[in-house]
Amino acid sequence: MGQLDGRVALVTGSTRGIGRGIAELFAAEGAKVIVNGRRQDDADAVAATIPGAVGIGADQSDLEQVRELCRKAQEAFGTVDVLVNNAAVAPRTAITRVTDDEWMDTLLVDLTGPFWMMREVIPGMKKAGWGSILNVTSGAGISGTAGFASYSAAKGGLNGLSYTLALELGRFGIRVNLLAAGALTDMLRQLPPELLDPMLDSMPSIEANARTALHLVATDGVTGQCLHPGQETASAGQP
Repeated sequence: MGQLDGRVALVTGSTRGIGRGIAELFAAEGAKVIVNGRRQDDADAVAATIPGAVGIGADQSDLEQVRELCRKAQEAFGTVDVLVNNAAVAPRTAITRVTDDEWMDTLLVDLTGPFWMMREVIPGMKKAGWGSILNVTSGAGISGTAGFASYSAAKGGLNGLSYTLALELGRFGIRVNLLAAGALTDMLRQLPPELLDPMLDSMPSIEANARTALHLVATDGVTGQCLHPGQETASAGQP
C-alpha cells in the first residue's frame, strides 16, 4: 500500500522542478493528483505523464482563478485532502532597485496566493476531520538571501502563517508543515557562477525534496515542522 492511498493531493506549480517531483512521488504513493501551472496546456501535458492525474491551469495570484482551481479539483475528485503550496516567483533585485510592482507581485504570488489556497480547502478538510497542508519555503525566508528581498519577505511571512495555522487547525485533524526546499531551481540559476558553483556539490536533488515532502504530508502527528530535504528523522512531535 502507498502512503497516500485514497488521498487527493493538489500541488501548485507542479509542471516542473520540485513541484513536479512532488506530484510524481505522491501519485506513485497512491494519491490522486491535481497538477497545476499557470498554463492549462502545461498542466495537461504533465498530468498526462502521471497515472490518474488531472491538470488544471490557474494563476494563484488571481483570487478568482484560485477559487476556480479549487472548485475544479473538488469537481474532479470530490475533495482535496492534501494541499502543497509550491508555486512561487523569485526575482533577484538589489533592494534599492525593487519596484513597487515587483514587491507587490512577489508577495501576491508567494504569500497571498498560498493564503487564498488554504482558505479555500480548509473548510472541506475540517468537514472530513483530516487534512495535510505543506507550504514550500526557502532558506531565504529563514536566514535571508542577498538580492532576494521581496522573495525572502514573502517566504518569511509564509513561515509565520504556517506555524500559526498548525496551532489553529490541529484540533480539526489538519496538519500544517513547511519544506525548506533546496535544489537547482530557477531562483538559484540567477546567481552568478562564483556564488552558485560552490553550492552544486551539496545541492539536494528534486527526489530528495519530494521524499521529505511525502514524509511531512503522510506522517500522522507531525505538524508545525520545517524540514530541509533529508531531515525526515528530525520531525517527530507537535509544534
